[in-house]
Amino acid sequence: MAKKKHAVQIGKHKFELSNLEKVLWPEDGIVKAELVQYYLQIAPTFLAHAKHRPLSLIRFPDGIHGETFFQKNKPDWAPEWVDDVVIGNEQKSIRYMLANNDASLVWIANLASIEFHQMQYRTMRPDLPDYFVFDLDPPDGYPFPDVVELALKLREHLESYGYHAFAKTTGRKGIHIVCPIDPKWGYDEVFEATKAMAGPFVQANPKNTTLKIRKNERTDKVLIDIYRNRPSQTIVCAYSLRALEGAAVSMPLPWNELEALEDHREWNIHTALDRVKEKGDAWEGMEAYRTGLHTQQTKKKTKKKVPKSRSYKTPEQLDSYEKKRRFDKTAEPKPTKGDDDNDSFVVHRHHASRLHYDLRLEKNGTLESWAVPKGMPPEPGMKRLAVKVEDHPIEYLHFQGEIPKGEYGGGMMWIYASGKYEITKQKKDGFYFQLRSPELTGEYRMYATKENQWLLERVDSPQIDWLGAAIEPMLCTLVKEPPDSSDWMYEVKWDGIRALIAIDDGEVTIHSRNQRDITDQFPELLNAQQSLRATSGVFDAEIVCLDDVGRPVFKNVIRRLQQRTEKGIARVRSKYPAIAYVFDCLYLDGRAIVHEPLERRREWLKDVIIPSQEAPYRLSEAVDDGHALFEAAKEMGLEGIVAKLRKSTYQPGRRSDSWLKIKSRSLIDCVIIGYTEGAGDRADTFGALHIAEPDGDGGFRYLGKVGTGFDGKTLAAIRRDLDALDTIDRPVKEKPVDDKISVWVDPSLSCEVRYASITDNGTLREPVFVRMRTDWE
Repeated sequence: MAKKKHAVQIGKHKFELSNLEKVLWPEDGIVKAELVQYYLQIAPTFLAHAKHRPLSLIRFPDGIHGETFFQKNKPDWAPEWVDDVVIGNEQKSIRYMLANNDASLVWIANLASIEFHQMQYRTMRPDLPDYFVFDLDPPDGYPFPDVVELALKLREHLESYGYHAFAKTTGRKGIHIVCPIDPKWGYDEVFEATKAMAGPFVQANPKNTTLKIRKNERTDKVLIDIYRNRPSQTIVCAYSLRALEGAAVSMPLPWNELEALEDHREWNIHTALDRVKEKGDAWEGMEAYRTGLHTQQTKKKTKKKVPKSRSYKTPEQLDSYEKKRRFDKTAEPKPTKGDDDNDSFVVHRHHASRLHYDLRLEKNGTLESWAVPKGMPPEPGMKRLAVKVEDHPIEYLHFQGEIPKGEYGGGMMWIYASGKYEITKQKKDGFYFQLRSPELTGEYRMYATKENQWLLERVDSPQIDWLGAAIEPMLCTLVKEPPDSSDWMYEVKWDGIRALIAIDDGEVTIHSRNQRDITDQFPELLNAQQSLRATSGVFDAEIVCLDDVGRPVFKNVIRRLQQRTEKGIARVRSKYPAIAYVFDCLYLDGRAIVHEPLERRREWLKDVIIPSQEAPYRLSEAVDDGHALFEAAKEMGLEGIVAKLRKSTYQPGRRSDSWLKIKSRSLIDCVIIGYTEGAGDRADTFGALHIAEPDGDGGFRYLGKVGTGFDGKTLAAIRRDLDALDTIDRPVKEKPVDDKISVWVDPSLSCEVRYASITDNGTLREPVFVRMRTDWE
């Protein structure tokens, strides 16, 4: 039968995919198209770990139960743009393929390559491993939680030697513990180092571990496999699929998630990508934690004088840097000699006379530096001007602080990202380089244009498009009183529309909490560059309309939201101008900052927002005294306050105990589950709304009815919304006395209700309708 082919283009490369309907996992009904789609979608994260590494492939053209092919040599008919590297000698050599871009990865996957296995080095530094691995290989039937427990012990053991241990499931029954190391030593030295640690560990755990490879000698023990750390050996790539029922993935996980994992098959072709998109790559920036081999440690040598040369700059050669600075006036570091690794980088956010970013790459004992006015480019195709400035001392890798005004570069300087870098390709007019750090991982190109002007562009695509993705805001947990601790900061809870505002090179998009695009409704917020010092960013804010004394009026901002025509938007804009009170930042000028502590995010946010009472963007101020703010909020008739842990990270879409909301009134957000038929002047609308709240188990807890607090216009509007819903059976077990005149509807509308107290049977006493909630939390 002829193969069915489909033409595709990925990036610049056009090629054909074949037999996409072929079933590869029969028990799961997973076809080849899903295999290819998985690798395409996971490509940015997969390539961050596998790029430039020689690959061995396991192919299953007839599915996981059919004939298997081990593919090492690049096929003669492979496209030229699929990179390769020759390994071996004149007698025997193999041309290994490299997955260096999305198209190459998909082309290789199209060979029905289910499993990708990688070597321990990148081709820029052949035969110099940049990690070692401990492969915990249990016998058949060994409980996976017991393997996890053993991995936790081994982690502690390895870290006692000074290494940083990262973990992933193998996708089968074991666990890989990977420790990044400096690529300075060959396989023999690396193996000896792992052997020196494995021996004591096995001696300390003789009942359940062994170093014996033969299966008949380890029927009830876990093999601590260090033999992977040998030339030509491989391990399955991070995020590779496995050819087993269930299509499991070799899944990198944080240690706390691994500890809670009971079944490695939880992470598979259907779930792995969602986890990466939601929480990020657990191994991001892993190489920034590289260390030396503990067996190769030597005593520090006494510093000796190094003559001036083109390849190393002595402190005396940093004259341009020194002449511009007075070290009795500034905390900036004086120049001294660095180490010999030449692979560290730092990016500073530098608010001098003008805000800019400084990219600094370690080279020949100093930091080669460029000023990047608009920050690191967030995606491919976007070029940034980079102005070459004087080389800086190596100590700038760790410097942040305020340079006094009046001094050269006076202003605040923060470390925006720092880690390791690697030149991946040299060009006549510049170079390609890879940054790897917990804050920022990506490949970039830098090339000179004229004099000291260069252009900086990103080469690879990030896994998450923060500027274009549908991101859900972090949610609060409701409590009755503010916490008493200096660990918290406190903000006003603004009564408006929760919004995530994205700025991409001056273009603004605004989404409500439920992902509705409301950009057009608030044109005064579109000129963000007049209010914000940011080229790109994602900001969490509350859009409000204020009265004459500065209190938010919810019904007015709802009127803004309801307009659809240009004329209507202009009319209500002039009557009810909108203000965006910004209280958090998720992404800033080229990198996500959700994992930074709240204190740091707010520090940068304060620097981003240009103070002005005339501007439509304002900083939502935070204070230290929560009780005083709460009393003030009640006195002013505000909705309440929010308490936030200073060290908290931002967790998109999650309700967290790190953020607490304290309402100043007895209010509750309810789900509308039905209504009673109206009579008299309400004959055309309704008598009362049946309300409930989620019970946490997928059902609802009945709260009773609310029939007061409506005006005629609100009654009519709610009835129109109710008529658009499907009718259902009563969704609560309680049968109200007016059940016969009640209509039960799909529970998709929400409202806010004020009440006096809660009765013994769980319903609200003296409920009063306040408003509909389009952004209910």
